[in-house]
Amino acid sequence: MNFQSMFVIYIKELKDILRDRRTIISTVLFPILMFPILYIGMGAFMAKRMGDLEEKRSVVAWVAYENIPELVQRIEEADVVDLITNVADSSVAIQMMRDKAVDVVIVAPEGFNESLKQVLTGTDGESPGLLLYLNRTRQTSEFAASKVFGVIDEYRSEITEATLTAQGINPDMVKPFVVHYNNVVTTEEMGGFVLGMIIPYIVILMLLMGAMYPAIDLTAGEKERGTLETLLVAGVSRIDIVMGKFFTVLTASMITSLLAIGSMSFTAMVGVKIFKEVGEKINIQIDPQIILVLLIVILPMAVLFSSLLMTLSLYAKSYKEAQSYISPLMIFAIVPSMASMVPDLELTVKMSFIPVLNVSLLLKQGFNDSIDPALLLLVIAVNFVLAAGGLYLVTRMFQRESVLFRI
Repeated sequence: MNFQSMFVIYIKELKDILRDRRTIISTVLFPILMFPILYIGMGAFMAKRMGDLEEKRSVVAWVAYENIPELVQRIEEADVVDLITNVADSSVAIQMMRDKAVDVVIVAPEGFNESLKQVLTGTDGESPGLLLYLNRTRQTSEFAASKVFGVIDEYRSEITEATLTAQGINPDMVKPFVVHYNNVVTTEEMGGFVLGMIIPYIVILMLLMGAMYPAIDLTAGEKERGTLETLLVAGVSRIDIVMGKFFTVLTASMITSLLAIGSMSFTAMVGVKIFKEVGEKINIQIDPQIILVLLIVILPMAVLFSSLLMTLSLYAKSYKEAQSYISPLMIFAIVPSMASMVPDLELTVKMSFIPVLNVSLLLKQGFNDSIDPALLLLVIAVNFVLAAGGLYLVTRMFQRESVLFRI
C-alpha cells in the first residue's frame, strides 16, 4: 500500500464530494438544521397549538334523561364551555360528535338523582354513573373532556363535603392522607436520561446517512458516469484507490455524526432555556468523558457502515440500483439503534455481541450512569472485528473485475 497515492486519491475524492450539492446537504446542512427545526421549531408550534386548544371554547352536548340543574348551571358558567341542552337523545348527540358539531357528550341517565340521594343518605345503593363520551382521535375532544371533568369533579367534591359537614364529619376523612411524589434523581441526571434515549439513535442514524451518498457516488456513481475506468488506468494500485475512497466516505460519516451531536446538544440547551417548564425538571450537561467514549465507540461503527455501503454500491450498476440495495441495510441498522429508547433495557454480555444494538445501549448507559469498563472493551472489540471484516470485504470486491465492470 502506497500511503502517498492513497492520500492523493483521498483528497481528490474529498474535493469531488464537496462539489456535490446532495452531499453537502446530507452531510453538513441536514444534521445542523434538523434539530433546531424539529425541537425548537416544532416544540414552539406544538406549545402554541396546545395553548390555543386550552383557550378555545368547547362545545358540549347535554342529554338529560334526568334533570340535574345544579350541575348544568356549573357547566354553563364555565368560561371556556358552550353547553347545548336541547339534544333529543344520546345517539343523536354521539352522531353530532362524530360530525364534529360538538366536542363532548354528557348523558345523565334515568334514576341518577335517586341513586345519588341513597348514597348520600347512607342507604343501600350503588353510586350512579354520569356518562361522558369523547373522541380520543381528536385533541379538541380530549381537551374538552378534561375541562368538563374538572367542573364535574369540583361539583362532586362540594356535594361530598356538604354531606359530611351536615353529619358532623370532617370532610378530610375522605382523604385521610395524601401522597407526595419525590424524584430522587437530580435535574442533571434527568437530562442524562433524556440524552441517553435520543443521542445513541441519532448518532447511529447520522453515521449511516452521512456515509450513504458519498459511498454511492464514489462507486456506482462513477460507474454510471464512466469515470471509474479512468481512475483504474491512472497507475495507482487498486488497494490505494479503494482505501482513498473508503477514507473519504468514513470522513463524511464521522463529520455528519459529530455535527449532529453538536447541533442536538446546542439545541437541547437552548430549548431547555426557552421552555421554562422543561428547564425546571431537566438540566442538560454533557460530561467530556462520555464524548471521548462516544468517539471511540462510533469509529468502528462508522468503519463498518462505510465499508458495507461501499460494498453494496460497488455491486450496483447505477446510482438508483445502489439505493435499492442499501435500503435493507438501513432497516437492519435503524431498528436495533432504537434500543436506547426501550425503557429499562440495559447492556449485558450477550447483547454486547449484537452489532449496532451494543453501541446504542452502551451510549445510553454512559449518559445515564457510569459505563462498565469490561462491557466497554467488549463492545469496542466486537465492533473492531466487524469493521475489519467489512473493510476486508470492500477491498476484495474492488479487486474483482466482474464487480467493477458489471453492466
